[in-house]
Amino acid sequence: MTEPQTPEARDIQTSGGNYNERIGKHYIQAETVHIYETALNPSTPSINNGKVGANQKQLAFAIAGSIDEIDQAKLKAILAVLQKISGDATIEIIRVEEGSIKIILNGSDEGLERIKQLFESGELTEVLGTPVEYVNLTALDEKSRLIRDIVQSGASSQNLSNADLSGANLSGVNLIGVNLSGANLSGANLSGANLSDANLNGVDLHDVLIDETTRINDKWRLVWEITNRASENRELSDADLSEAVLIGVNLSSANLSGANLRSTKLNNANLSHGDLQRANLLCTDLNGADLSGANLSSTNLRIVNLSGADLSRVNLSNAILISDVDLSDANLSDANLSNADLSEADLSRGDLSRADLTYANLSNANLSGADLRKANLRRANLSGAKVEEAKFGRNQGLTETLKIDLEKRGAKFEDFPGDRSLVSLGRPS
Repeated sequence: MTEPQTPEARDIQTSGGNYNERIGKHYIQAETVHIYETALNPSTPSINNGKVGANQKQLAFAIAGSIDEIDQAKLKAILAVLQKISGDATIEIIRVEEGSIKIILNGSDEGLERIKQLFESGELTEVLGTPVEYVNLTALDEKSRLIRDIVQSGASSQNLSNADLSGANLSGVNLIGVNLSGANLSGANLSGANLSDANLNGVDLHDVLIDETTRINDKWRLVWEITNRASENRELSDADLSEAVLIGVNLSSANLSGANLRSTKLNNANLSHGDLQRANLLCTDLNGADLSGANLSSTNLRIVNLSGADLSRVNLSNAILISDVDLSDANLSDANLSNADLSEADLSRGDLSRADLTYANLSNANLSGADLRKANLRRANLSGAKVEEAKFGRNQGLTETLKIDLEKRGAKFEDFPGDRSLVSLGRPS
């Protein structure tokens, strides 16, 4: 058997297979062990950032036992000894499969071949006191290649729908902190995978398979639960759901008070009668969402997209930093918008009929085509607002002077259904 060309390699021959070396809380046992004390030879295949990019082989290293009997510390110890006896510090565990604990390894072809030779020669029979059942060197399969590529390059914005990532990173060395932001994981299998600290911002977890063995931080497990399970009436106060994809979810009557929903996608979500007071909705996409009857008082709605949202009977009193918000085509009928800052907001074609706009700041807002009939405009600031084709009528707080000014700026005055005729207040031609 050809020895790897590594400086100062020392072989330890043992009798009865009782060589022991302590790594952490574990001992390594083998018939013959090759220990390498110094750095690898420069002839070792080139490594990019500690990863083997060109390798196309994998090693199935099976030991006796079951998944329940193995832990992260033991896997790290196994990896340490395999790196030592192969002389390849780049070997890594890609995934762990059930059965006789089949550990799929990636590394240089030379390092993987070295482990295979040690097993076939009878020199490597046990690791950490556990019998080695078989070692099989094969071409890198599609699943392992995918996992390797994700580990090395991330998968930001990639299509991973229906991908099998089960068992990925049970070793605790892969996928941790990997950038999966914006990736399509719909239908993917993540059972048993380790996604600790992985970047899942903007990832749609709908129909993704996650089980109790999947290692994923609490935030993203919660997002997965909301996406895939009934969540109406759920207690989510002060929850961190920022940058999550929650399109079309049912959170009706949920308690989201104080929740962080910054940059969250809630398009077409059902948030009706929910409590969102003091929630952070900065840059949140609520296009087409149902917010009817919701409490958004003192909520941060700056740069939020509420286009087409149903905000009927919503409470937006004292909503903060709502300027620049997109409320075009939104249903705000009967909404409480008292004291809300709607300066420069886009309310074009919105339904604000019967809305309470007392003390609201509508300066420079776009009210073109909006319906403000019967809205309470007492002490509302309409200076600079665009009112072309906007409908007014029977409004509290509207002075005769302001009525004439609004009509000159293109506003219309007409009856609300059921009201008696309202005569134009403009000057006769």
